[in-house]
Amino acid sequence: MPTKATVSGVMQDANLSPVVGGKVIASLVGSDFFDDGIRIVTQKVSAVTDAQGQWSMPLIVNREGDNNSTSWTVDGYDALLNPVFKITGLFIASADPITLSELEKISPQNQKAAKDEDVAFIVVVESYQEYLDLPEGQRRASDIILEPMT
Repeated sequence: MPTKATVSGVMQDANLSPVVGGKVIASLVGSDFFDDGIRIVTQKVSAVTDAQGQWSMPLIVNREGDNNSTSWTVDGYDALLNPVFKITGLFIASADPITLSELEKISPQNQKAAKDEDVAFIVVVESYQEYLDLPEGQRRASDIILEPMT
């Protein structure tokens, strides 16, 4: 069973007002090598925004396969299903909770790291212990760990 990260965000309209009752749909598409061979990987997950425009959903960690060739696309729609945003090429490196904005910033670097052993993954955590608690397959010596300053 693949591990999952809780990805969250706040949907706002052009006036920076929360989008109430909006829908966020995340789609995972790609293929990857696992212990039992090549598999096509697909999944759709959706969430509805609350009164503050907040949403969250558990998404499969891309980093679990051998060549990490899957990616997430996240689409946001208002209550009338008009498109609000679309983000493509997202890569989730660890099972730690992360915001969509953080994920969008670090995904290009992490996709490159998935294909090149010499490039470090960026992992956002609340504490270093949280990073150490990740499964061994989601850590490597070259990781860059980002945690909030206290």
